[in-house]
Amino acid sequence: MKTNLSHIVFLTPGFAKNEQDSTTIPAIQIYIKALKSQQPELKITIIAFQFPYTKEKYIWFDCEVIPLNGENKKWKRILVWKKAFQVLKNTHEEYPINMIHCLWLGECAFVGHLFSEKYNISHCFTLMGQDVLRSNLYLKLLPIKKMNLICVSNFQQQQLIKTHNLQSKVIPWGINCSDFSNATSKTTDIIGVGSLIPLKNYELFIDIIFEIQKKTPLKVVLIGDGIQKEFLQQKINKLRLEHVITLKGLLTYSETLQQISQAKILLHTSNYEGFGMIFAEALQCHTMIVSKEVGCAFASENWHICTSKSEMIVACEKALSTSFSEFENNPFLIEKTVENYLKIYNE
Repeated sequence: MKTNLSHIVFLTPGFAKNEQDSTTIPAIQIYIKALKSQQPELKITIIAFQFPYTKEKYIWFDCEVIPLNGENKKWKRILVWKKAFQVLKNTHEEYPINMIHCLWLGECAFVGHLFSEKYNISHCFTLMGQDVLRSNLYLKLLPIKKMNLICVSNFQQQQLIKTHNLQSKVIPWGINCSDFSNATSKTTDIIGVGSLIPLKNYELFIDIIFEIQKKTPLKVVLIGDGIQKEFLQQKINKLRLEHVITLKGLLTYSETLQQISQAKILLHTSNYEGFGMIFAEALQCHTMIVSKEVGCAFASENWHICTSKSEMIVACEKALSTSFSEFENNPFLIEKTVENYLKIYNE
């Protein structure tokens, strides 16, 4: 599908600091790369409000990135907003903007909406996660009933209806199949992947592993970094699971995919996901999933949806003891994501 756009601007809190940075919001990186690949004549500008921590513009896979260096400091917030508005104005004067795509219903959406309304520019807003919840103050600052809202999963869409009675479209993120090369053997029993923060509930992950390994020898890998890393390692040590669970830390995107492809089961204990890119990646790696009903989760022969610790233990034990069945086609492909967004852009 072709687009009539000549210049699209993405507003995002953070973005990759260079072409080697594969860990900063991979879903957005994959999408913008695919969009540029399909629409090589389209000028793409990315304005990053908080991260990376630099003021220097740079080129990322033929896209211009303009960092505002907010550094996640509250006292700089108003200054960042003013700077963002001025950068948008200068960019628009230099090369007219046809579309502004705001990521997260937060400060980017706030600035993007004000600028788009003033200069009569088409704009859309992708809700990325917990920005659908009542605690999001920007929902009170923005005329959200008139905005073009896009959720990344049916789960998130239902949350938006429940909390704000708002309608939205659903466009899931997607994976690029060329990033994957599945392992020939599954040498890891269970893997966990995500930020080591309370929301992801890796205390529960460790407790589940503790119970299963009483009956079955396990090799478990946990990938990620975050404020709970030291606490989780201490818990692992306290339960004497050092020989069972290995904390790998933060890996590159390709290294993470390789680890997932070697695992029999992805155990995802997160209490909330807007989409859950890890789910799409696990499906492509033919890795069975045990999770709560969050993000893009759907029950299938290879995906066990659970509501409690005991259900997760049973599901993991069952998956470990059964031979793997054929995996259904992955519904989360980046080509479909681009196609659906181009329809939005062309409206």
